[in-house]
Amino acid sequence: MKKYYYIIILIIMAILVISSINLEYGHPENLDFVNYYFEHGIQDTGAINLVASVYLDYRAYDTLMETIILFMAVIAVLFFLGKGE
Repeated sequence: MKKYYYIIILIIMAILVISSINLEYGHPENLDFVNYYFEHGIQDTGAINLVASVYLDYRAYDTLMETIILFMAVIAVLFFLGKGE
């Protein structure tokens, strides 16, 4: 039964790696959102603090996914360090 857990964890890790391969960070074409945040941040979110508006409104799903990945990593470490059967 333990073999199936290894396979499931490897599949999840492979999906995460494959989904992040095509991301192109730092290209000038991908930096238009910075100007949008400065020009429309207060109107879109209603927050006076621009950093808080970006973190809690525009990037809320990103923050949620980071939390899920951290949770999965902790579970994987606990699983692999657990007692053998």
